[in-house]
Amino acid sequence: MVHGHKHKPEVSFEQQRLSQRKAAILPWIADPLTHFFHHEHAYVTAATSDTEEVSKTADLEKHHIDSPTGHDTSPNNAIEEIEAEEATPSELFYDLFFVANLTTVTAVHYVTDYQSLVSYILFFIILWFTWLQTTLYDIRFSVDSVYERVIKCVHFAVMIGFASTSLAWNPLDPTYKGALVNLRSMSLTLMASRFALSIQYGVAAFYGFKRRKGHVPLLVHSTVMFVAALGYLGLYFSFNSSLQSYVIWYAIIIVELVVVFASSNIWKIIGFKYTHLVERLGLLTLIILGEGIIVMLKAVNAVEKGNSYGAGWSVQTFGVVGAAIGVIYFLYMFYFDYTPQHIHYGSIRQQVWTVLHFPFHLSVVLAVEGLRQLSTYWSFRESADFLNNKWMQRASSSPQAHQVMISDMSAFFKALYDDGTAITIVKNFATINDYIDTLAASNGTIEDTTATAKIDEALVWLHYYLNRGQAEYYGIKLPKSKTPITYETLTGAAFSDPGYPVTPLYFLVWRYFFIALGTIFFMFAIMGLFVRRKKDVWDYTAVAFRIALGIAFCFMERIQANGPQFEKFLSTPFPIPMVCLVLLFVLVVDKLFGLLAFRRTHSQMRR
Repeated sequence: MVHGHKHKPEVSFEQQRLSQRKAAILPWIADPLTHFFHHEHAYVTAATSDTEEVSKTADLEKHHIDSPTGHDTSPNNAIEEIEAEEATPSELFYDLFFVANLTTVTAVHYVTDYQSLVSYILFFIILWFTWLQTTLYDIRFSVDSVYERVIKCVHFAVMIGFASTSLAWNPLDPTYKGALVNLRSMSLTLMASRFALSIQYGVAAFYGFKRRKGHVPLLVHSTVMFVAALGYLGLYFSFNSSLQSYVIWYAIIIVELVVVFASSNIWKIIGFKYTHLVERLGLLTLIILGEGIIVMLKAVNAVEKGNSYGAGWSVQTFGVVGAAIGVIYFLYMFYFDYTPQHIHYGSIRQQVWTVLHFPFHLSVVLAVEGLRQLSTYWSFRESADFLNNKWMQRASSSPQAHQVMISDMSAFFKALYDDGTAITIVKNFATINDYIDTLAASNGTIEDTTATAKIDEALVWLHYYLNRGQAEYYGIKLPKSKTPITYETLTGAAFSDPGYPVTPLYFLVWRYFFIALGTIFFMFAIMGLFVRRKKDVWDYTAVAFRIALGIAFCFMERIQANGPQFEKFLSTPFPIPMVCLVLLFVLVVDKLFGLLAFRRTHSQMRR
């Protein structure tokens, strides 16, 4: 017999089956405060024990010495270990609705100019803060029951409502077709979300009355959500007179967040101290990065499809796509290597950490979209240059070669026009055929000035339609021209760019891509200040390194100010691999700093 081990009574098969079946039975409604106040009571009870406190202090000191991460967890640093519950399957399922919504709006809402970029950001604000408000309830009070699952259906329906408005989402243009219906639909969707949260907080407040604690702040939560829902409903009717009143949505979103955070600080009994908020934000970050992988794989698909009439996959194309995936991987490492896990670092600091994730997530989404656009552009440019050079060589030789070139052009445009997998049908196909017929009739000969002018015009327009059609085939959505495209426009300065009319779009892509990258590292720097309360020179060095990298990326955006040099650099495969190598270098240096900091701290603690 082995001493020190208790003999566990055997459980019969019938008892196991009974227990499993009992666990599968859902109550109609469950007390939302059961788990939340249970964790608080357990923590307070443990903290009042002198013996356990001494033991905990000794363990923290030992962990501080031996921890390979070098995190400062000493009691002088006032950091408390928190054992919070993990995210539930229903919470993760809700996150999937979020990422599906984000994928949908990214796929249908093309960023082609500053108006569409701002519209995309406005949509992301609504989507992200609605997710946050739902999450702030779930991490504290969500308990599985029939009632809770019904409410979850409402939140899922809200996400579906967001997706339904994304296709025609353009609040900055009141003349846009369907703008009135779209704004009204969004307002009703927001109303439904806040009404559901008001009911949930109201039910929690009811149980708070029974427990005689927590009911006042929960009533505040329920009231602010109810008033917000009425505000969204009122805006539904306001869109008759003014379509610009949608800006009040964003004011309401700010008020909601301030009231929920402020009341949670005033009444700490319903705060976020014992929750898995940090884990939920980390999971959302992981999901957003995963959405970035999906976007990049779509770009790979576009490259593969677009190269049907081009140079095919090349070493440069493989390098660009691989570097783009590498950038996403390095962003993943930068975030998760420095995310505080299972620690509480003050209510206000935790809330600031939470809000900082909004600009961080928005920047990640824009940076990944920029990666996709730049990766696709390189492949498009490689293929378009291949076709241009091939046809120009034939056009400048014998009449037989001229006819071969015309035949190739005709086959290429017909393939674009007839291909059912193309995202859009090549526009002005009848006009394209007219220009091809003009070139075919010339047979490569020049009879008089009029004929020469017709041939030149046909070549210029076909070059324009070639690039536009090839771009559409690659999935590059071009903005509508604000001024009519004329022959004089194409033969002017714009036509000197072999990538016209595609290249002008990438002035915008380049700008928001590098500003987003810079913002990401500014957020990494600020978040780095929250990892430890007691910082040393190594911590400040790491923060300064991130700030310097953020500034460098923002200055990279200024390259596009020099148009000719920018176009020349953009037409090379170097931009994305350059970013990837810079991130790799910074990550290696950052890890070396961390290793040196750990060894120095370790040696000091052993003296």
